[in-house]
Amino acid sequence: MKKTLAIVAFVLAAGVLGYWVKDGSHMANQFKTLKVTVEEDEFGDKVEKKEWVEEFHLGLMDGALPAALGLAGIGAVLFFLDYRSRKKTA
Repeated sequence: MKKTLAIVAFVLAAGVLGYWVKDGSHMANQFKTLKVTVEEDEFGDKVEKKEWVEEFHLGLMDGALPAALGLAGIGAVLFFLDYRSRKKTA
């Protein structure tokens, strides 16, 4: 049972890091992003319109890394406890 939970913890840690990479690999959490659109005005000139849009992007230092390290630590402890209990009974 402990070994299964340890494997689940390692898979979840890999999933958190995978989501972080897929989301853009930001170093810190971002709650607003700059959206730039190019529009033509009535004279035919191209004008850039910039606006801040509220979006969440997971950051490495304050989101993904602590979660992944915590899950990996739990997995390592569970593997160690499983190894110790198997060694004791054998």
